[in-house]
Amino acid sequence: MNSDRWLHRSAVRGPAARLYLTILSMATALLFHPGAPVVLGAEAPAARPPVEIGSARGVAGQKVRGALKVAEDADGTPITLPLTIIAGKKPGPVAWVQAVTHGDEYGGARALQEVVRGLDPEAMSGTVIAVMIANPPAFRGLSRVNPNWDDLMDSGDAFPGKDRFTTERIAGAIHEGVKKSADYFVDMHTGGDRFRQHPFVLYSIMEGAAAGGAAAERLDDLARGFGVPTLWRDTVKVFPTSASTVFSAEGIPGFLLEVGGGQPLDPADVILQADAIRSFLRTAGILAGPAPRLKSYTVVSGYRIVTNARGGFFDARVKPGDRVKEGSVLGTITDVHGDVVETMRAPSGSDVVLGVSTYPATPTGGWLIELGSGLIETP
Repeated sequence: MNSDRWLHRSAVRGPAARLYLTILSMATALLFHPGAPVVLGAEAPAARPPVEIGSARGVAGQKVRGALKVAEDADGTPITLPLTIIAGKKPGPVAWVQAVTHGDEYGGARALQEVVRGLDPEAMSGTVIAVMIANPPAFRGLSRVNPNWDDLMDSGDAFPGKDRFTTERIAGAIHEGVKKSADYFVDMHTGGDRFRQHPFVLYSIMEGAAAGGAAAERLDDLARGFGVPTLWRDTVKVFPTSASTVFSAEGIPGFLLEVGGGQPLDPADVILQADAIRSFLRTAGILAGPAPRLKSYTVVSGYRIVTNARGGFFDARVKPGDRVKEGSVLGTITDVHGDVVETMRAPSGSDVVLGVSTYPATPTGGWLIELGSGLIETP
């Protein structure tokens, strides 16, 4: 029935009708007044479909385990990525967090286990896709890369993936999953079983984003949300085919979180990395509460690997996080007779030690020291 006709006919039915119209008018003013806290009748936002990765399908308020098949072994056994989808009771953003991109980086997996164990989906707004082992062939081989002689590819150089080597196929499956489902990507790393890293967050400024542009500012803000004091702000795409660099270039903020390494695992490193992930989830709005922000951050923009010319026993003279300058002694090589045959010094522009090998012997060309340059201290 036309509402105008109904109101007109009701108007001639006496005081009761007029009282009804008065109450209806007051209720309408309350419900649709700009200052009203709740607006009934407004169209609800479209619900986001549940996240589904491989055999796992997210259910609001629950943790669901599953696996994503990415390849097969020689006997036909499936190679799968074990994962957990933690879907919050309330809708919100989706973060893809993975560990063991390199098979010997066990600390990231232990930290991610700690994060997943502690998440309460009833209190979350959004979803976490936790990929517990992102490189199963390398993990099974207890090695950095897939030990298959037909592969031996570094998964950090395999994105966005292709239908070729197993490592590239795994990268392709991860790339597809992140593009389909995620708003954020975090790759948890350590120094592996023979290298120790200073904790830092690496992120690459999107192509075409000026230093002060909106995209760059968003990445800077999100990176600070991890609560890690050292940030590596990459503006030259030093690892152009790494997952975090590729996703940021495609519009999904990507970050590499590096903490610790070496043997045995340091429980403090596991706690630090888990806390950093939780802090980032608060920054993204998935976990409740404010993310802690530090008063100052150390930001580096350059990177250099220091290798040796002589083979022998390596003795580091610096540790991760140490400040250095040109000429600082970084370490020595001692030959099999016990004579020091090489002293490695910091090159021009060096500012901070980002990582140090923990392995006692090395041939020529060992990956011994990582240095950061272009250091600034900034809020």
